[in-house]
Amino acid sequence: MRPPDALGGWDEEDNAERYERFTRDFPFYRIASRDLVARADLSGADTVVDLCGGTGTTAVVALDAMPLHSRVITIDNAKAMHAVGQRSRTDPRITWLLANAEDAATAVAGPVDAVICNAAIWKTDTSATFAAVKRILRPGGRLAFNIGGGFAGLAKPDRQTGQTPSLTGMITEIAIRDYGYVPEAGRDDRPVLTATVVHEQLRSAGLTVLTTDVVTQPGTLEEKRAWLSIPLFARPPGQFSHRQRMEILDHAYREVDPTRGTSTQWLVVTAEA
Repeated sequence: MRPPDALGGWDEEDNAERYERFTRDFPFYRIASRDLVARADLSGADTVVDLCGGTGTTAVVALDAMPLHSRVITIDNAKAMHAVGQRSRTDPRITWLLANAEDAATAVAGPVDAVICNAAIWKTDTSATFAAVKRILRPGGRLAFNIGGGFAGLAKPDRQTGQTPSLTGMITEIAIRDYGYVPEAGRDDRPVLTATVVHEQLRSAGLTVLTTDVVTQPGTLEEKRAWLSIPLFARPPGQFSHRQRMEILDHAYREVDPTRGTSTQWLVVTAEA
């Protein structure tokens, strides 16, 4: 079953444009894309599918590792994300398909050499998505994807330590202290796609797990601030407007150590048809 917030907000033009700006200004998604591309081994690939491809960041990284005659088919179900991506990424080797990841086998005439999904597999019905991937992958073709630590049940790497709060922690503190924010206890609709769950789903789809790793990606506080400025990622959740969230973010940024680094954890999985 697809999570309830899988599309909400992603099909809004302002969010798509801010997201695209972030992918160009900061290396966060490009680094994760390069990791997946290396694991998928695209050196001899003719056709690769980029699932939940958004504005095309991963598609561009994949093409850099593929032969000149090759192509990437990027699939996303948010029209705004593709519209923004197509305006800025005009490489004719990218084919843009508006579809759900679960419908990849209907949208794409296989076989394809590899399927990649960067940071968004959690938005899909993963059992159905893996089954669709199996149908379009050639024998020996690879699926490479990552899952953010919060969705994979991994411990947060940037929890508050000592006397120095994290940026997200400071956001919550200020929202409670100055804006009357009351966090909702015990509510989390996100799927927990642990390695055990994912392995079972992949095997059920007829795919063989090759590698499973936990990767820690370092970043900067400035990058974290820019990421939290994207409407869909802005904190805290609840009744606040985007303007109020940006006020809280600016206040929080002034109160934390600007030299403090950040880190993001990924559960990274490679499987084979």
